[in-house]
Amino acid sequence: MGKMLAVWDCKSLEKFENVFDCYIAEALIAEGHPIGSEEQTLQKYTVQTVSDLALQQQDKLLENPKLAKLYFEVELPLAKVLFEMEQHGILLDTKKLHAVGEKIDGLLDSLQGKIDKETGGDINLNSPAQLGTFLADKVGVPLSRTKTGKYATNEGELSKFAEQFPIITNLLKYRELKKLRSTYVESLIQKADENSLIHTTYNQVMVNTGRLASLNPNLQNIPVTSLIGQEIKSCFIAKPNHTLVSFDYSQQELRILAHLTGEKALIKAFADDQDVHVLTASKLFTVPYEEVAKDQRTVGKTINFGIIYGMSSYGMSAGLNIPQEHAEQFIKQFYASYPAIRTYYDNYLKNARIHGTVETLLGRRRYVFEDPKRKLIDNSMRRVLMNYPIQGTAADFMKKVMVDVDREILNKYPEVSLLLTIHDDLVFEIPDDKLNSGIIREIQNVMTSVHPLAVPTTVDVKIGKEWGNLNNYFPNN
Repeated sequence: MGKMLAVWDCKSLEKFENVFDCYIAEALIAEGHPIGSEEQTLQKYTVQTVSDLALQQQDKLLENPKLAKLYFEVELPLAKVLFEMEQHGILLDTKKLHAVGEKIDGLLDSLQGKIDKETGGDINLNSPAQLGTFLADKVGVPLSRTKTGKYATNEGELSKFAEQFPIITNLLKYRELKKLRSTYVESLIQKADENSLIHTTYNQVMVNTGRLASLNPNLQNIPVTSLIGQEIKSCFIAKPNHTLVSFDYSQQELRILAHLTGEKALIKAFADDQDVHVLTASKLFTVPYEEVAKDQRTVGKTINFGIIYGMSSYGMSAGLNIPQEHAEQFIKQFYASYPAIRTYYDNYLKNARIHGTVETLLGRRRYVFEDPKRKLIDNSMRRVLMNYPIQGTAADFMKKVMVDVDREILNKYPEVSLLLTIHDDLVFEIPDDKLNSGIIREIQNVMTSVHPLAVPTTVDVKIGKEWGNLNNYFPNN
C-alpha cells in the first residue's frame, strides 16, 4: 500500500491525497452484505488498527482486478468530489419557499373543508385507524386489513379506489401536500445556512447498486410530477451572475440494456435515434412506428422499464390498470420482439445461481443468496437481480463521469461548480459569461465518452436560473 494513509472514512480528514478509505473498500468487498462499524470490521478481520485492516482489504481487492480498478479509479477519488459538492451547497430562495408554504396551507385548508363535509368533521385525517374505519364502515370502501387487523390506508391501497370514491382523491392530495409541507418546505428552511445555502450529504456506499444517496436533506427525491413539487424545486436558484446547467443522460438504462444483451432491434433503434418506447409499442400493438398513439407509447414505456426492474405481470397490471392476463401477454410479446433480452436474462440468472454473485459492467458485485446453502432464486430476489446489472452499471458510469468531470473540467475551470447529482443527471453552476465559451460542449463530451457502448450515449442539456424551471439549451453558433 506504500505511503497511503489508512482511515475508516476519508471525508473526516478533509484531505484526500494518498488515502486508503477502509469504509468504501469494505462496501465493495462485502458484495452487498451489510457493513459493520469500524470496530466490528476490525474484529471481522481480526486486526487491531485500520492500517492492518487496509492491508488485508487491499489484498482482497487485488484478487479481483476489475473491483480494484473500480475502487482506486472511481470510488476513492469520488469521495473528494462529493465532499467538495457538500461544502459548496446550492442556493435556496427562502422567501419564495415561504410563499410556497403559504400556498400549500391554503390548498390544505380547502381540501380539509371538502373532506370534512363528507366526514362530518369528526375524523382526524392524520389518524390511519380513524380514517380506515370511516372509509370502510361508513363509505363502503373495501379496504384490506393489515397484519394487526386494522384497515390498510397506505397510498397503494387507497389509490385502487380513487376513481370509485372521490373522497379518496382528496385524501391522497391532502397527504401529498402535507408531506411536501413538512418534508421540504419546513425542513429546507431550517437546514439553510446563514448564506441561504443547502448542504446535502452524499453516501456512496449505502445502496447496493452503487447509486448515490442524498441525505439530510434528500435532494434526489423532490416529487416533480406535481406542480407544487416543481415550485419547491424552483426555489433552488443559481447565485448572482451564474446559471444552472443540467446534463441528463437520455435513456441511459435502456442503452445499457441494449449493450449488455446485444439485442439488434434496440441497438438499431438507438443508432437511428428512434424513440424506443414508440418502437416497443409498435411491436406490442402491431402498428407502424409512425402511427403509435400517445397512450400506446405510455404502455411501451411502462413495459420497457418494467422489464429492467423485473416487474411482475401483477405489478404491470396495476401500473397500467389492465387485467393481469393482458399484462402477461404484453410481457410475452416484449420478449418475442426482443429475443436477445430473454436469452441474456436466462443466462444471467443461470450464472447467478451457479456463482452466487452478479456484477455490473465495471465489476461491482452483489450476493445472490443470503444463505449460501440455498440454490433457488425466489421471485423477490429475481426482481432485484434483473435490475442490478442495469441500474448498477448506470450508477457506476455516473460515479466515473463525476471523477472525470472533476479532473478534466473543474480543475481546468475553477469558476465552474458541480452542485448536484440526481441519478442520471448532473447540475452545474456556470458563470453567465462562460455559457457559450465551449464549457457545456466539453462537459457533454466527457459524459458521452464515459464508457464505450454498442449504442451512442446521449446527454440532454437544460439551463436556467431556477432548478425547477430549466429550458432546453441551444448554443449560439
